[in-house]
Amino acid sequence: MNDATTSLLTEHFSYTPLSLIDDIINSINNLIYQAISSLETGLLATPPERLGFGHASNGSTIPDTDEDGNVVYPEAKLEIENGLHQLETLLEANVDKAFDKFEIYVLRNILTVPEDLLFWVRLKHYEGLSFESSPDTPTPETIHAQRKKLLETRKLNRSLKDECARNEAVISQLKSILSTVESAKSDGTADKSQTTPKKDLDLSFLTSSPAARQLRVGVDAGTNSKHAPLTTNTNFILSQLPALQATLEQLRPKLASLPASTVEMETKSKRDERKEYIESRIRLHLERAGQLAMGDDGNPVVAGRRIDISEAHALENVANMLTQEHKSS
Repeated sequence: MNDATTSLLTEHFSYTPLSLIDDIINSINNLIYQAISSLETGLLATPPERLGFGHASNGSTIPDTDEDGNVVYPEAKLEIENGLHQLETLLEANVDKAFDKFEIYVLRNILTVPEDLLFWVRLKHYEGLSFESSPDTPTPETIHAQRKKLLETRKLNRSLKDECARNEAVISQLKSILSTVESAKSDGTADKSQTTPKKDLDLSFLTSSPAARQLRVGVDAGTNSKHAPLTTNTNFILSQLPALQATLEQLRPKLASLPASTVEMETKSKRDERKEYIESRIRLHLERAGQLAMGDDGNPVVAGRRIDISEAHALENVANMLTQEHKSS
C-alpha cells in the first residue's frame, strides 16, 4: 500500500486502515486477558485436592491447616500462577503470529485500491468541483509581491502612528503654553513681563568653574587684561584646525617611511624624558612639603615625617597611568 492509497482510504473512512486492524488485534488481546483472569479465579477457588495436590500418607509429617481446619497447600498457588503465565505467553505469541498474517492479507487484498483505478476514484464531497486552474489563480511570484506590499504597508502604518503620537505631544505642549500666556494676559501680568527686560541665558558655568579660572577661560578683554574672551579663543582654535589637519596628512606618509629602529628610539627617549620629568616633579613636591632634602652627594635625604606606604603606592599608580596614556597615544 502506497501513500496515495492510504490517503484516499483515510479520507473516505475518516480513519487510517492500520488503525482498524490495530483495534481488532487489541480486542482479541482483551478477550485473552479476560479468559486468563476468569481461569485464574476458578483455579484459585477450586480445592487443591481436586487439582491433584496432596500430602504424603506415611504419617511422619502433619500438614499445615488454616483457621477453618482445611489443609493448606502453599505450592498450589505458586504452580497455578506459573501455569497461567505460561498459558498467557503462549496465547499472545499465537495471536501475534496469526494476526500478522491477517494484517498483511487485509492491507493487500481488502483495504486497498488498484493503481490503475486510483486516479479515477472521486469521493462524494469532490463532486462538482473543478480542478482546472483559472487565469486568476495566484502564482508564487504574485503571493510574494503581495506579502512584501503588506510588510511595507505595516511599516508605513507604524511610522505614521509614531509621527502622529509625536505631533500630538507637540500640540499638547503648545496648547499648554498658549493657555499659560492667555491666563497671564487675563491677570494683567503680560504687560509687566513685556516691560521687564528679558534675562539672558545663564552660561556662567562655562567660565566660573575652578578649571576655567585657572586657565583664564572666558575673561573679557579689557585695558588691564591680556587674555581674550572665550569666543575669541574658540574662533582662533577653529581657524587653526584646517592647517593642523593638512600638516597631519603630510606627516603620516613620512612617519610610515621612517625606519622602525628610529621610531623605537624616539619612543624610548620620550618615555625616558617623561619618567625623568615625573621623578623631578615628585622630588620638587617633596622638597616643598619639607619631606625630602638633598644631601652633599646629590642623593635625597628623608627629612621630616616618614612617607607612608599608601602614598608611595598612589605615586606609583599615577606614574603607571601616565605611562599607559602615553603608550595609547
